[in-house]
Amino acid sequence: MSNQLKTIVVDDDKFQLEIISTFVKNTQFLSLEGAFNDPMVGLDAIIGADPDLLLLDVEMPKLSGFDLIKSLKHVPQTIIITGKKDYAVEAFELDVLDYLVKPIDDYVRFLKAVTKAKENHTSTDGKVGESIYVRDESLLVNIKTKDILYFEAFGDYVKIGTQEKIYVIHSTLSKIESRLNDEFIRVHRSFIVRLDKIKNIDQGNLQIGEKILPISQSMRPKLMSKISTF
Repeated sequence: MSNQLKTIVVDDDKFQLEIISTFVKNTQFLSLEGAFNDPMVGLDAIIGADPDLLLLDVEMPKLSGFDLIKSLKHVPQTIIITGKKDYAVEAFELDVLDYLVKPIDDYVRFLKAVTKAKENHTSTDGKVGESIYVRDESLLVNIKTKDILYFEAFGDYVKIGTQEKIYVIHSTLSKIESRLNDEFIRVHRSFIVRLDKIKNIDQGNLQIGEKILPISQSMRPKLMSKISTF
């Protein structure tokens, strides 16, 4: 399998689109799969190509970058590109990888952003099975995935919450999410939960075990589509 990250660029500014596309082509670990100034065409390409990385403008006609992200069933690692700085809160609520402000003319800053994607990429790793091993002091401990309640972002680490204990590992939530099956779902930029462990749900939170976790507004529709209600 190629070590290059399949990359798609979507930006209605043709000048910026050309610059960003050139940056991608000049980056050895990136492979440009397409560059689109029409977000609707770009959306179709993303669905068809299933890229590893998306470089995405926010303010576009027909479909904003944020709406494009929300319409995807599988969201690749995404770097937002925009002319305004006041989108940061919404951008990180959608768990974007980084946030670049136009004009994009600094290759070093671009490289720093896409290098994060390279480090997070797990193209050679498979999905987790019935159990995982995590390091607990000097031991490797076997944890059944059915016993995991949630994963929580914790700086450069991730907490794994089980009924018996909380384990802390050096990883990112995005990297873990890429290896989980449909028994788990992202409900917030800081939390992934196991669906069958959820006790109850209200408008902005859920209970799993004895812990109350937040649900982001953008991720609530996907959560509700995964559960059966009467």
